[in-house]
Order: sequence, then structure tokens, then C-alpha cells
Amino acid sequence: MRVVSLHLGRGPGLPKAAVEELHLVAGMGAEGDRHFGRNPDQAVLVAGTQAYARAAEAGIALPWGALGENLLLEPDPHALGPGARLGIGSALLELTSVCTVCDALSRFDLRLPRLLYGRRGLYARVLQGGLVRVGDEVRILHPPQPW
Repeated sequence: MRVVSLHLGRGPGLPKAAVEELHLVAGMGAEGDRHFGRNPDQAVLVAGTQAYARAAEAGIALPWGALGENLLLEPDPHALGPGARLGIGSALLELTSVCTVCDALSRFDLRLPRLLYGRRGLYARVLQGGLVRVGDEVRILHPPQPW
């Protein structure tokens, strides 16, 4: 598993802007992101390239960051369960819940919320802050459980 792309949403709306690195802060999220410090259990959004492939198969071309993710991984992180811990760069994340699909995705295509229901991404809390870069390997440090 590896980091394909990183994103920060400094202002409202989607897509979030691509960045080369994220500074993650324990209990807070991605420094500079509009969701920073709001909810420790939903500090960052982790998505997989498979969500973009699913949209493309339906004829919906999306730029990375369109799902509101902070981290885009390959392969799909949905195969991991709640409580799975991921070491990425010098940071440690713990997956907490499946991300809901919001109306913001309808901006791209009205079919998108239904198409990606339960497959948009996963929320994670930041257990240990650190620097994450594009291309970093993702180490699975806690056995996955079924959702």
C-alpha cells in the first residue's frame, strides 16, 4: 500500500488542492485543512484510487481531491477494518469509520453520491503526528477487522 496523492482543503468546496506533503498533528488532523481540529475521530479522510476508478467506469471523470480526501492510497483501504492502524511516513493513523456521502459530490455528477455510497473513503484519527509525503509506503500495524 502506498500514498498516491495528498490534499488540503483550505477553502470551501471540492476538489481539495494537491500538495506534496502533509503535516499531521495528533488529535487534530492535517495542518492547514479546513477540518483541522474539528473532530479527532474524523481528523483525516483516507480514500482509495478504486473510488475514482468506479466513477470513471460510470463515465464520471474526477480530479484527485474531488472526494475530499486528505490521503489517496493504492490499493483500496476499505479492505481494512475499524481500528486498523496505519504507519505512514512518521505519522500513525487509526481508521475509525466509513465516510458518509454528502451532497458536495453532486456538484460533479448527480449519480456520484449513490455510486460511491459506503466506498468514498474512511475517516481516521491521528494517533501520532508526523510528516506524510506522496509515494510513502503505508505500513499496516494492527490486524484489520471486518466493517
